[in-house]
Amino acid sequence: MKKILTLLLLSISVISFSQSVSKDTTKVAVAKADSTKDKVCGYISWGVSVTNSSNFLQSSYTGLEGGITYGDFGAGVIFGRGSLQGMLAKDDNIRNYFYEVKTFYSKPIKKFTATVLFGFGGYIATKHNFIEYGAGVSYSVKHMSYGITVSNWDGTTYLTPSITYNF
Repeated sequence: MKKILTLLLLSISVISFSQSVSKDTTKVAVAKADSTKDKVCGYISWGVSVTNSSNFLQSSYTGLEGGITYGDFGAGVIFGRGSLQGMLAKDDNIRNYFYEVKTFYSKPIKKFTATVLFGFGGYIATKHNFIEYGAGVSYSVKHMSYGITVSNWDGTTYLTPSITYNF
C-alpha cells in the first residue's frame, strides 16, 4: 500500500521524460494541424522513475531533460542521477550521474498522445553505457502534459509518471 501511495503522489507531482510533443493545446492543434505539425518547439522535464523494489531510494532515478520537437518527432538530452540514495550527500560521486540522448515519436490519439522512445547514454567518468526503450501516454492541458511511461533503462523496467512543460 505504501508503494501505491508513493507512486500516486509521484504521478501527481513529478515532471518527467518527454511524454508529449508540443501539441499541448489539442483544440489549437486540431484547428491548425498543418501549421503546428511543421513547427519546431521545445520542452523541459524533470522526473523520478521507479521500479518494483523494496528500497525506493536505491532503485529509483531522477533526471532533467530538455529538447525539441518537430511534427511528431523529437530529440532530447538528459542529465540525471542513477540512484536517489546518497544524492547531494557530502561524499556524492560524479560517477553516480548519467547523461542520455533520446529520440521519440509521438502520435495524438483523440485526447491523448502516445509516445515510443529510444535513448543511449552512459555514466559520467565511467565506461558504463546503457540504452533505454519504452512507450508512454500523456494528456495535455495548455502547455503542460501529464503522462506515464514504461521503459527499460539500463536493463531494468521502470514506471515514470510525468509532467512536462512545452514551449
